[in-house]
Amino acid sequence: MRLLGSTWALAGVCAVASLLSGAASGSVVAKNVVVKVMERTGDKLFEQTLKYPAMLDTVPKVKATTPLVITFDSLTTNDTLLSLDQAMVSFQRAGTEDDVALLARSAKGAGSYKMDISRKNYRRYFSSAPGIYSVALVLGAADHGGLFYELGNIEMVGSKGAKPKTPAVVYGPKPEIHHRFSEPQKMPNVFLSLIFTGLAVAPLVVLVGGWAQMGVNLNKLQLEPVGSVVFMGLVATYMVLAIAYWVGIKLFPTLAYALALALPTYLAGQYALSKRIEKDI
Repeated sequence: MRLLGSTWALAGVCAVASLLSGAASGSVVAKNVVVKVMERTGDKLFEQTLKYPAMLDTVPKVKATTPLVITFDSLTTNDTLLSLDQAMVSFQRAGTEDDVALLARSAKGAGSYKMDISRKNYRRYFSSAPGIYSVALVLGAADHGGLFYELGNIEMVGSKGAKPKTPAVVYGPKPEIHHRFSEPQKMPNVFLSLIFTGLAVAPLVVLVGGWAQMGVNLNKLQLEPVGSVVFMGLVATYMVLAIAYWVGIKLFPTLAYALALALPTYLAGQYALSKRIEKDI
């Protein structure tokens, strides 16, 4: 968990909380505080037990392969084990305002807590920012106030190949953003499309001309002129719709128009044919 402000400002908060609530029900007390630096195999490189307000005698070195482990018990002034609402270990880099606060989790039961820096967190927070860090416990309970216990200093050793953090704030205008829009799709010339449309209509013209030369009798259409004209007009509308689709109308609107014309075309054809049959009889 990364903190943006100074974690050390929590000392004042913990002190105020202790004055407000600690007088009535007892302040938070940290006991059996053990600071260890261990190998991944479990061998101890450094270990010291602290009693509040004592601090570390030396400055242990911590690497990604030798994690730091801090364990402690939280009690009231009456030596009763206490479950905390906040249990964190604060790391402040010397000479900077960079703070890192890592959560201390419940270990063996109520009142026992443990914080260890995993390799992932070490690489995330400390590998690129080596140096001396001041370590402190930041503890708090709603009914018992809080405690800010400064444990001392430790040295975080940077990993090989890690780039040091050099945050730079650049003021001024940002580089101009150039948007490149997709180029329009290449379409055939409109004149060429009209030529193809004419070629598509040509067979219909040839068909009508062939009927005329063959002497097809269209006089019987006069037996029911209204129905026949409506029916033929709707059929012609279908042809115009096909041409419109070829020229530019998209598929789904074309299908919607065709469905809208289907029922009137059927009714007009049915009406015209039934009237002709009645008159023939």
